[in-house]
Amino acid sequence: MQVESSRYRYTILLLNCLLTFGSYYCFDMPSNCKDQIKEQIIDKFTDDSDLYYNYFYLVYSWTNMIMSLCAGLMVDKLGKEKSMYLFVFFCLFGSAVYAGGTAMTNSDPKLQYGVMFFGRFIFGLGGGPITIVQNVYTATHFKSHNLALAFGCTLTVSRVGSVINFSLTPAIYKFIENHISETYALAITLAFGSSLVLISAVSAVLLSRLDNQAVKEKAGPYKNEDTKISKKINLSDVKEFPALYWVLAVCIALFYSIVFPFMANAPTYLEEEKFGLSSTGLRVSSVYGVSMVASVALGAFVDWFGRRTQIAIIGTGLTIPTFYLLGYTTVDPIVSMLMLGVSYSVCAAALWPSVQMLVPLRTSGTANGVATSVQMLGIGICNIVVGKLNDGATFSHQMLFFAGLGAASLATALSMFCADTDRKMYLGKRDEDLSETDEMRSPLITKEELV
Repeated sequence: MQVESSRYRYTILLLNCLLTFGSYYCFDMPSNCKDQIKEQIIDKFTDDSDLYYNYFYLVYSWTNMIMSLCAGLMVDKLGKEKSMYLFVFFCLFGSAVYAGGTAMTNSDPKLQYGVMFFGRFIFGLGGGPITIVQNVYTATHFKSHNLALAFGCTLTVSRVGSVINFSLTPAIYKFIENHISETYALAITLAFGSSLVLISAVSAVLLSRLDNQAVKEKAGPYKNEDTKISKKINLSDVKEFPALYWVLAVCIALFYSIVFPFMANAPTYLEEEKFGLSSTGLRVSSVYGVSMVASVALGAFVDWFGRRTQIAIIGTGLTIPTFYLLGYTTVDPIVSMLMLGVSYSVCAAALWPSVQMLVPLRTSGTANGVATSVQMLGIGICNIVVGKLNDGATFSHQMLFFAGLGAASLATALSMFCADTDRKMYLGKRDEDLSETDEMRSPLITKEELV
């Protein structure tokens, strides 16, 4: 396969998309088995079941926060391939340990919970970092070829995993419980999700082979022979990241602190008596379903239109009426969930690709790692708050908390609009040629300075 061909580039994209399919499926599995996990394990040793349940997401987030800082440097210094294999292993092993904890039905519930907690810890060592590797592969092969579109494709395939999880996991559990084993239904259901990470492992092997072909031939993104310089990164480079990058990182953290903690508890939220719902699976999965359908088109639009800060303002602002409708009206939650899906899709298309536009390509891993670490810090704090609110606050107050985070993320998006004085987040294909865009992304440390 010719490295310079479109077929090669989009094969790279397909394999890169599949890197996170399994991990995204496994990430939200606890939310689809929340009642079973609480009833069979957590309720047996504590009355603060919602708080302890949210600890599964807390440990994932905080492990990600620490690991993402290391992962960014690992990708830039050790290379994409070695880092990718390590992170996929963490995802596979961690999800398997989490499932194994639920299979210890004759053990002390505290021990079961401890094993599951450890599994989520290991899973967290790989879940966020593998996305960093994915982002770097995307930036490497698509920095001059529809970057936001490529990011939209990776998000779409990842969210296919999430949507399938919300639709399939309850059905698998019910089938196993009724026809195979009631005792081990939870363990088998979670083990099935863990096995899907093997798809990511196979994709990693094929992706590294294709990427190494380009390196060997010094073709495609490696034809200028700058790969050696790209690994000479120092921590001091982080100090040189522009102020706009840090505002962007905070905006990402605030926005995702709404989406992920909310989705971790969404089935419970939608079971509120005022809604009168007998089934919530379709409504919950609609958030990721919208993202799955719309992300590619939105990515292409952002590439062409630019104006990323304005798009982020629209996306973050949409969260406020979303949670107002949930908390203070009886409108069918499908309306709010679709609105949140649109908000999530819009912000994902505008925010994450912008990281690559604000820093030189050789520091892309570190920049993504730092942004992911800030994001996971926010999500971890919010998981604690949400767990406490679930155990004591009213439903309306819980939704008010999420609406408040939406207002904060809107404020940071407005700050980005004001801070983007050189218009790096403003320009799109409609404004100028790609060659002119590339000139704006000069390295922080020049080739001459490294000699």
